[in-house]
Amino acid sequence: MADGVPKYIAVRDNLRQRIDSMAPDEQLPPEVELCKQYNVSRITLRHAVDNLILEGLLVREQGRGTFRAKGIIYSHNREVISDRVQGFYRQSGEDNNSATYKVLENDVVNDADAASRLGLDSDTDLICLKRICYMDGVLSRYSAIYLNASRFPKILTNDFSTGSLSSFLFKTYAVSLSENEISIHVEKVCSRMAAVLEVQEGTPVLVAQSTVKDKFGSIVAFGIAVYSPSYGDIKFHLHSTSE
Repeated sequence: MADGVPKYIAVRDNLRQRIDSMAPDEQLPPEVELCKQYNVSRITLRHAVDNLILEGLLVREQGRGTFRAKGIIYSHNREVISDRVQGFYRQSGEDNNSATYKVLENDVVNDADAASRLGLDSDTDLICLKRICYMDGVLSRYSAIYLNASRFPKILTNDFSTGSLSSFLFKTYAVSLSENEISIHVEKVCSRMAAVLEVQEGTPVLVAQSTVKDKFGSIVAFGIAVYSPSYGDIKFHLHSTSE
């Protein structure tokens, strides 16, 4: 968040964007969950929500929760932030729309290791999105990305054979990716991954593990990418000034 901007204003403005993608009467996550997402106290969160209630965008119902108000007009005033972190595994060529995807899985799973990396309990339901990416028709990488299922349920109903997950998160949940910590190592592929990448078992490949945070410092996703040795042009662009 920018220096000098009160936390509740940053939270309020982000919630206002999220409301644009909510259906009438759709419920906001519980206070405790929103406090975790924005790394703020309940007092700060309530200040932001109260502002939106006064604007007529939200309605609080005693004992039930807070909901998107009926009949509000979508603002569609989202700003395209060109210098934010654009994706989980940015590669040269994707800016030219030469990337295509094959979705292998988009489902709810339980994975203790991924949950731990997301800062969640081991038995938390996660969404796992597995895809193969092709660059100019050449198999580039396999990726598996894990997210909190209760926070991003609309991922399950979206077709990710086209378009990026990062853009979907921004448009649907007003989540701007702001920090991406990536570790890279070389390992030999097992028989299952060899079949996916169409290489021989034991072939050395680059493996990247990525932990992505939003501008509030909350962990959004954890992912693993395995790069095909047939595609060697890899570019990571992690600069962000959109605070």
